Amino acid sequence: MIKIKFIAFILFTVLITSCSSGDDSNDNNNQSTGGSFDLVYNNETKKVSSWEAKKIDDYIQVEGVTSDGIGVNFVFNVYGNLYEGFTDGISVTSSVVKHEVSDVFTSNTFTFTLEELNTANKTVKVKFSGKLYEHGYDYEANYITDPTKFIPVSGAFTVSYKDLTADIPGLGTFAKLDGKDWHGMSLDSSTELIGFDKITTLNVENDGEYSLGIVFPKADVKTGTFPFTSNASYNRISFMKFDLATHEYVVYNVSGTITYTTVNDVYVEGTFSLTATNPVNNSKIVITNGKFKEGR
Repeated sequence: MIKIKFIAFILFTVLITSCSSGDDSNDNNNQSTGGSFDLVYNNETKKVSSWEAKKIDDYIQVEGVTSDGIGVNFVFNVYGNLYEGFTDGISVTSSVVKHEVSDVFTSNTFTFTLEELNTANKTVKVKFSGKLYEHGYDYEANYITDPTKFIPVSGAFTVSYKDLTADIPGLGTFAKLDGKDWHGMSLDSSTELIGFDKITTLNVENDGEYSLGIVFPKADVKTGTFPFTSNASYNRISFMKFDLATHEYVVYNVSGTITYTTVNDVYVEGTFSLTATNPVNNSKIVITNGKFKEGR
């Protein structure tokens, strides 16, 4: 399924509208003045001749264009998780061909390392390397080792960014998974009819192997605290882990508590904790300190 990129819609619509072509071209925080951007595209070294970067809250977008017209774009957070990465290359027929990172467990096939984020000087330094595919959501094809099925890219950039203000500050989800920090964001959603209720699931992911779902009644979510198990139709957190052997998600059994603190037409906000149990081997992942603020 092709994801509806909430991060692009909610966060980076602000970037687009705030950085029109009429912006001051002398703004050093938003132009390719100083810094560097290196790219090796399909085993060819390219000259990235221009770039720009923007930051909203914990999220950063960096875009570059090579001298021969190849665009490169990354969206990531300040913790080093890559949410979106793609290139727009020129094929032999002169038509634009887009290649992108795998939508699922991105870090397994693409290494993205945030080396430094200097908020005082507003600069960000990154190294990257990995595989780009014609269809990032085609999970089975993305594990084929045939080099004709993907484009290898690598490179690094050190660029200045422009700080912008989010329309909805503080979006994202945080939790500790077995004591380790985990940061994600709702990248797509689904709605299904259960009985007479429309139930919405906000699928929260980063570039790792785990996926959380915030499940609530679409029209009647209320503030308050709700205990849940896997048998609950809504007011719960779902949990999945991507299996590299089968290239599918394993749906874990869950038991925990979710609290909604703010509910409106734009976003839901709250906290959660749960224990997720593998249905096959009964191994457990304990999830604590969960908090979310996600667009509906």
